[in-house]
Amino acid sequence: MDDMMLVQSAQKGNERAFAALVRRNERRLYSTAYSILGSSWDASDACQDAFLEAWAKIGTLRDPSSFRPWMARIVVNKCRAAHRKTRRLVVVEEVPEREAHEFIGPESAIDLADAVRSLDEDHRMVIALRYFSDLKVEDIAGILGVPAGTVKSRINRALRRLKESLGAESTEVQQ
Repeated sequence: MDDMMLVQSAQKGNERAFAALVRRNERRLYSTAYSILGSSWDASDACQDAFLEAWAKIGTLRDPSSFRPWMARIVVNKCRAAHRKTRRLVVVEEVPEREAHEFIGPESAIDLADAVRSLDEDHRMVIALRYFSDLKVEDIAGILGVPAGTVKSRINRALRRLKESLGAESTEVQQ
């Protein structure tokens, strides 16, 4: 069953159809949330909250074919809320977090994750939505409420900063 049929079924109250949508999209959305928030715990919470909200509001989705961008928007909003909440926290002592989201593979993947986390929020968000959620520029523009040209320029600037922070050696690995 394709996503559109699952969405239509979920809109009629089919919990199994919604669960199938969650399974199909959870890894991509988690990666997006993790790259925005930089914490596996916060990313998991944001995704869980987003899926709960999506289930509650699935009936309001007008175009079942736009489920992925709609869901990504909810995740981004949850990430923004998490950022607002953590800005008010005062860290007395930084406790090292054992990441549940560990990268397995070449060290360049770890370097890339660190480089993405070092970007400012606007640039981290467009990279996450474009490359981790695999959304089109137009969908990202709609999610963030900015023109498509702004999304393109943020992606270009972010890619340039990533290239600078990773250095020439990691660009050779990608080719």
